[in-house]
Amino acid sequence: GGLASQGVSFRVCNNTLTSRKIPKDRVLLDATIVPSGVAESANLQYREGYAYICP
Repeated sequence: GGLASQGVSFRVCNNTLTSRKIPKDRVLLDATIVPSGVAESANLQYREGYAYICP
């Protein structure tokens, strides 16, 4: 079991995929593509109480 089997979810920014010309089929099967990583992060912080920690 990897992290996904422990309840961790993975989200990938579609804006980044597009700007870096990365095909969507290269994304991990366990990952969900979201329109904007920045918006997703803000949403998780505001609505679900997550904290963003930057070392």
